[in-house]
Amino acid sequence: MALSCFQADALATLLKPWMRVASMGYPDAIAPLFIFEKMLGDKAEALTYRADSETICKRHGLPQRPIPDAESFFSLMGSTLHVYDVVKERGCERICDLNERLDPALRAFNYDIVLDVGTAEHCFNIAQAMINMAGMVKMGGYIIHENPFSQGNHGFFNLNPTFFADFYAANGFELVECKLVNRKGDYCEVPHTKRFRAIGEEMNVFTLARRTAVQKFVYPCQSKYAGLIQPVAGDRAESKEVAHG
Repeated sequence: MALSCFQADALATLLKPWMRVASMGYPDAIAPLFIFEKMLGDKAEALTYRADSETICKRHGLPQRPIPDAESFFSLMGSTLHVYDVVKERGCERICDLNERLDPALRAFNYDIVLDVGTAEHCFNIAQAMINMAGMVKMGGYIIHENPFSQGNHGFFNLNPTFFADFYAANGFELVECKLVNRKGDYCEVPHTKRFRAIGEEMNVFTLARRTAVQKFVYPCQSKYAGLIQPVAGDRAESKEVAHG
C-alpha cells in the first residue's frame, strides 16, 4: 500500500491541522519527497524516515532512497492518522477485515479523509469493502482511492472509472476527480461512465470523492444500463439496501 504522488497532491489541497485521517493499509510515503517537504514547510526538518526504507523501496520497485514515516508526516501536519489492516504489519494497525460488515465501534469514527492506498482490489468482497470505507467518511469529508486499472494479478480486481462514479453517485457523494494515472506522474482524463479504449501500459485509477449526504448505502446499477431496468414496486429498495454509513 502506498501514498503516491497523486494522493499526496490531493492531501496538499485538503489536509488541515485538525483533521482525522484513516488509511486502509499502512500508507508507504513513496511520493517524491519535495511534495511532503513543501506541505511541511519549516517543519520538514523534523520529519523522520522509515528504518525499513530499503525494504519499502524494493517492495514498490523504487530506487533506494529514504522513505518518510507516514505517522511522522501526519503528526507534523497536526492531524491524526489511524491505520486499518487485517494484520499488524507495521505495529500501529487497528485490526479490521474490510470483507466483513464494519464493526459499529469502528464506524463511530467519522474521518475527514479516508485513504484507500491500494487496498480495495485485494478484498474479495469488494462491495462490502467500499461500503466500509465510504461509511467511515464524515459529512463533508473526502475519500481518496488509487487502485489498479490495468495490472495483471496485482489483486483480485482491476477497476474502471464507472465503478467509482456509479457507486458514489448512488450513495451521497460528489465525484470530484476520477482519472487514469501511472507511477511516473502522468495522467489521462477518460470518460467516467462511457466506454473508452484502454491503453497498453500499466495504469491506476485515481478517485477523489466528497460526502454530501449520509444515507443508507445501496448497490448501484451501472449507469449505462440504468435506464433499461424497470424495478418491481416495493422490491428494489429492500433488495438493494445494505449497511448504514
